[in-house]
Amino acid sequence: MAPLNISEKETRYSIIDPLLKKVEWNLADHTQVRFEIPVQNYDKTRVTGFTDYCLYKANGDVLAVVEAKKTSRDPRVGQQQVLEYVTEIEKEQSFRPFAFMSNGDDTFFWDSENTSERHVAGFFSRKNLERLLHLKQNRKPLGAILIKESIVNRAYQIEAIRRISEALDIKMKRKALLVMATGTGKTRTIMALIDVLLKANAAQKILFLADRDSLVNQALSDGFKQHLPHESRTRIRTYDISTDARVYVSTLQTLVLCYNKFTPADFDVIISDECHRSIYNKFTDVLAYFDAIQIK
Repeated sequence: MAPLNISEKETRYSIIDPLLKKVEWNLADHTQVRFEIPVQNYDKTRVTGFTDYCLYKANGDVLAVVEAKKTSRDPRVGQQQVLEYVTEIEKEQSFRPFAFMSNGDDTFFWDSENTSERHVAGFFSRKNLERLLHLKQNRKPLGAILIKESIVNRAYQIEAIRRISEALDIKMKRKALLVMATGTGKTRTIMALIDVLLKANAAQKILFLADRDSLVNQALSDGFKQHLPHESRTRIRTYDISTDARVYVSTLQTLVLCYNKFTPADFDVIISDECHRSIYNKFTDVLAYFDAIQIK
């Protein structure tokens, strides 16, 4: 396949370039991003095509390939094309790159080895992709992780964690619902579940979301500080956005005001505690923005 003609390339790049810059890809740094990279087939006898963008790790491996289309086209028309690219690139390095398909208005992320493509709110940063690759390469089955009995020891709590683990691990679900009556140890169950997710390398970045300060403070003091004291934790505030912790807490009201200061892939799991009570219509927008497993 020949490279794009100049007018079409300029159209695509004028749309996609700003979206990559938004998540801190330096397009002028060719150790991070390169354009129009030829992809050869396995025996090097022919070029199968030219990637629109390649996004790189610091060591030169390709983290992700971006297939760009004009806004008038469904970006998924390039799915077979991008699959050929990442499959061939995998033969030159130790892992298969992730893939993005975008027309500027709609963007799809695809881990072609494990999942179907999914609609995302935007591109992921280099740090995001490196974290996702680490999780992919080091993940353990959730069922193989011992549930910490110092956090939960009741049969129904353990059963709840196992059922959610099965939904995420075996059924490959990205949403789960945990329903527990008041006084049955919901906070402890959530803490034990988070402990399992972190130990299994199923997640590194957890967001606990509530609609009241009292619940957020309870999660920080009675939850994370008591049961997961060694995990770095922080509270999100509109004036203090940190991305270096492992566990984050926030009220819904705060996150509504500042969620776009994060990238769509800054969290692996979002646990929303009683946020269904909230009257804020933007709650749906917040959850839709993040490409994270959701547990309610």
